[in-house]
Amino acid sequence: MITGFIDDIKSNKWLSGIEGISKITGIIENTDFSKLEDGTYNISDELFYILATYNTISNIGEKPAEAHRKYIDLQYMIYGEEKLGYADIKNPRMSQELYNEKSDVEFFSRIDSEGFIILKKGMYAVFFPEDVHRPGISIKETRGVRKAIFKLPV
Repeated sequence: MITGFIDDIKSNKWLSGIEGISKITGIIENTDFSKLEDGTYNISDELFYILATYNTISNIGEKPAEAHRKYIDLQYMIYGEEKLGYADIKNPRMSQELYNEKSDVEFFSRIDSEGFIILKKGMYAVFFPEDVHRPGISIKETRGVRKAIFKLPV
């Protein structure tokens, strides 16, 4: 998992070297997301993003953790802030649903040794296939957020 402010992503030589990152930063810099509806937007045959607007939740037990095998997630916070849980896929966990190959997601009701970060406006978090993550958790109170979730093929 890597996190930071989107303005600094170009100076991260390792991250900026991943194919597709420069396309993503270009889209973020040149897109007025307020004029787009929530939904899926294709960038190329394999690269796409999902615009999602939702309210964070206070009860962490209501929000399952998730992991993906085919895609890296780059989650960019357009507005709002949320707490995100994360852990290594090797940590003991309890599957809530078996891996769905079509939607590329496996949900977990419990993960051990879960850490947390705060994602604020203008920040990003990158989750690799080995990163179980739990987005959408309230920091102090429920609030609205909007994110662009970019999907980069592994």
